Amino acid sequence: MAGSSASDDEWLREIGRRVVVLRHARGLTQKALARKARLSESHVYRIEQGSNLGVGTLLAVARALGVAPHAFFDPGAPPTDEPATAYPPLDGPRPHMREAAVERVSSFVQGLKTDERRRAMRLLRAAFPDRDRD
Repeated sequence: MAGSSASDDEWLREIGRRVVVLRHARGLTQKALARKARLSESHVYRIEQGSNLGVGTLLAVARALGVAPHAFFDPGAPPTDEPATAYPPLDGPRPHMREAAVERVSSFVQGLKTDERRRAMRLLRAAFPDRDRD
């Protein structure tokens, strides 16, 4: 983008274009990118259209695409298939959210009737087949 005279809207549209280019370079659909970035598909669509986005969202998209955040701002940065070494992707749920999520699911399951609890546990095991069992 030319110089610092670009408006905020122009920058947001440019970031959106770069997200599209990087997503296509990796063969990802909007749905796949949304899943990797833990965003809704409509949120990814709005980002690509140049809607306003927060720093956390920008970081999540960069992480999902395997690039450093500056890739959205540096016009000379070509899309790369190599993840940025200083910015590794997340594996699984964010650690600070894991305990709270497990506690909520556990509380919910404990409140179910016996047959409902068994069904819920079967569904959870089917949804997370490679999880360690306690």
